[in-house]
Amino acid sequence: MAVVTTERGLPTALKLDRSELARPPQELANEILALCKLSALRGQVAFRRDLAGKGYPASTLREIGLPTEEDLARAEADLFGEDDDGELPATWMRSV
Repeated sequence: MAVVTTERGLPTALKLDRSELARPPQELANEILALCKLSALRGQVAFRRDLAGKGYPASTLREIGLPTEEDLARAEADLFGEDDDGELPATWMRSV
């Protein structure tokens, strides 16, 4: 499954393997929603990195409530489980 979203996590494209259609609809919807939320979180963390790179202090970034790298890592671990090596795969795509 692959989801393309806006920076706010709204889905703009969805690609499903045929096998995904055999899953219960609510389970499929929950996974799509979780991927959209994760996409939004990744965008917010990238924005935080950009602001930090431009010299904004950590206190300002905390004040505006942008998520941290740790927040992102925790969300990814919750959604995908933890790897033995702790490294995220280079891509979430897989051959079908």
